[in-house]
Amino acid sequence: MFTSYSVDNDKQFRNALKKAGKATDDLRIPFTLIAADFYRSQKSIFQLKSPGLYPDLSDGYKQKKQKEVGFLYPILKKNGYLEAAASVQFGPGNITRIQSRQLDLGVDEKAVPYAIYHQSDEPRKVIPLRKFLFIGPEAPRFANSEQQGRMERWMGILDGFMTQTLNDSGVGKAKA
Repeated sequence: MFTSYSVDNDKQFRNALKKAGKATDDLRIPFTLIAADFYRSQKSIFQLKSPGLYPDLSDGYKQKKQKEVGFLYPILKKNGYLEAAASVQFGPGNITRIQSRQLDLGVDEKAVPYAIYHQSDEPRKVIPLRKFLFIGPEAPRFANSEQQGRMERWMGILDGFMTQTLNDSGVGKAKA
């Protein structure tokens, strides 16, 4: 003889999870807000009037850059290619892909081939490490206040969206 049982709470919980999954399946709205925050904060790197937290230019390169382009700072700006790719959404050399479950932000290495060098942790002899994309634990090393705290801001955007979406769908509201 076989005995089977079903607990109503288990069914309700499974149904609530399914409903929550459907309600939060499209993250394009928070991803769009995250991308806007990313590009807004990226711009500050290319507006520095000093070395900021980067190692300064060598004296020889300072003279060369001043003569060639007419300014010293920001350090990572010379012809504007890296700036456009790293701080202008949909700018030349920029990668911005916002999909329902995936967000890609970055710089196309074919358009700006030296970008990967700046971002790399590989040992170097000529140009000091000068990262321009800050998201995780490396941020305090070079990032200014605009880039620091990105993860917390982005998690707040996602949390707010999820909470609102679940509440709107009835999943997040407790039954009286």
